[in-house]
Amino acid sequence: MPSDISQILIVDDDLLFVDDLIEVLDAYGQYKVLAATSRGEELFLLRKEKIAVLVVNLHATSLDGLEVLSLISTSYRHIQCIVMIDEGHPASLKALENCPCRDSIFRCLVKPDNLEIIGCAILESLQRLDENDYQPGIAASKIVSFFEILQRTARVSVRFGTKRHALLDFQNGRLIHAIFDKKQGVEAALEVFDWPPLGFILENGEAGTMRSIGLNDLETIRVTSRLKRETARKNGTGGGEGMSQSEQKISLFIVDDSKMMRKVIASIFKDDPFVQVVGEAENGEEALQLIPQLKPDVITLDVEMPVMDGLKTIKHLMIQSPTPTVMLSSMTQDGAAVTFDALKYGAVDFVAKPSRNADIDLAEQTKEIARKVHLASEVELDAVRYVRAVNKNKQAHISSGNRCDKIVAIGVAEGGYGALLKLLPHLSAGLPAAYLVMFYAPSKHLDPFVEYMDRFSPLQIKRATNNVRLEAGVCYFASGEEYLTVHEQEQGLLLNLSPAPFATQRGSINMLFFSVAEVMKEDAVAVILSGVGEDGTEGMAEILRVGGAGIVQDPAGCLYRDMPWSVSAHCREAAVLPDGEIPDTINSILAT
Repeated sequence: MPSDISQILIVDDDLLFVDDLIEVLDAYGQYKVLAATSRGEELFLLRKEKIAVLVVNLHATSLDGLEVLSLISTSYRHIQCIVMIDEGHPASLKALENCPCRDSIFRCLVKPDNLEIIGCAILESLQRLDENDYQPGIAASKIVSFFEILQRTARVSVRFGTKRHALLDFQNGRLIHAIFDKKQGVEAALEVFDWPPLGFILENGEAGTMRSIGLNDLETIRVTSRLKRETARKNGTGGGEGMSQSEQKISLFIVDDSKMMRKVIASIFKDDPFVQVVGEAENGEEALQLIPQLKPDVITLDVEMPVMDGLKTIKHLMIQSPTPTVMLSSMTQDGAAVTFDALKYGAVDFVAKPSRNADIDLAEQTKEIARKVHLASEVELDAVRYVRAVNKNKQAHISSGNRCDKIVAIGVAEGGYGALLKLLPHLSAGLPAAYLVMFYAPSKHLDPFVEYMDRFSPLQIKRATNNVRLEAGVCYFASGEEYLTVHEQEQGLLLNLSPAPFATQRGSINMLFFSVAEVMKEDAVAVILSGVGEDGTEGMAEILRVGGAGIVQDPAGCLYRDMPWSVSAHCREAAVLPDGEIPDTINSILAT
């Protein structure tokens, strides 16, 4: 199959319909068609394949169409979506048609008998991918219509950038309450309806019962929002009342001592419809003067600069004006420590500066920088902070050879450096537990990270080796390129480490969790942190089934939300916690 052929994913449990649709689409010969007909398949395919257009049946009985759309809106935001809806919802369909937002949900169709309709819609969606005339995410008005159609009861978390976060409560499909900042009810809903397309997450808890929005109120909100957008479009402002076009974009501030590099970084976003460079500085001192005035959504920060370098800058920044910051650094053996320091001080991610001498071509490097900035813009400010220092003398409390009675298994992938820096230094070394970390990171990066972590963590941090006996107070790291399992023998619990037979098909976290569940039962604790894909979902379910405990990092504080989103959606018994609360929770579980 040629690599330039677009891939289409159909998510529907109606097997006859799916087969007929695939047959029709195959006749076009312009794309490869994939299908997910049972829960979990869509997650696997979205992670494994580069999907261009998704067709989802909102009413599938064995699939949750809303969860699929939530995943698309938060983690796969540039995929074009076609939502199929059963007949019988004229009011909601009309509201969907009247939505003025050009978002990533391209069309909402009554599930057609004439399959050619979907074929034409897919062709139009593929054309839109090249036109950049839409915004990734889903308009709030469409989310409300989807709930009406499905008559769902739930609480929904929605966010726009780092500065706006709201909650919407639905009861039997009706929007009954909204909360944003100090606003509630109709006032809050009007605010959310004015936002550009956004991501939404189905909260684990029950929906609130407070009623502040009636049926007439909702119609008023819809009409008001539509009129404000139409007026803004006529006036050329491109947004709702009180929100200009520039305010709808991600505002970026660039800090680099090289004028040429500042120009290069700015040029990456010159044609990006969702990012606007609002300022730049040539050193940290100048940046700290300008950032509080400009209040950017994201900062790119060089490490080595005169007057004030990147590390000193980010220390001050996290105190004065916490802002999601991406460090411009080369992740090398010599530069690893300074990069990890930056993450410890509050940076959300790092990326190498564009260079023609790098292993990958320049176009891929610039694409990676753009991707990191977009991801950083969605990290909540509560997750942007300096990591507390830890008393290194705690290392003395560890005595070699301690028997291990419990195991904490941690699964983490992309965005995991910062998550682990906020977790491991605050775990107790005096409890009868060993810690196993399965981290999808290259060995050339993982080895210096393990060495770095060991310098200021109360635990002993080391790479896992085959046939080593587990000891309490020790944390063992393995790469996602390996399988790490636990076996019980006369001399105690032993680790088994072997190369992953299918390293490109992620499953190492599930393998670890299943092994720990089998050996430890109720003495197992599973933790899922930031990462792409759904690895760990099945393993977490197994640990919970045998009586163990499960913890998931709140997706709102993750740089990459796929793994926590997948686990929290499928393992409702797992506790979803901000990263700052996870260490104390683990310590409390182990102490009982």
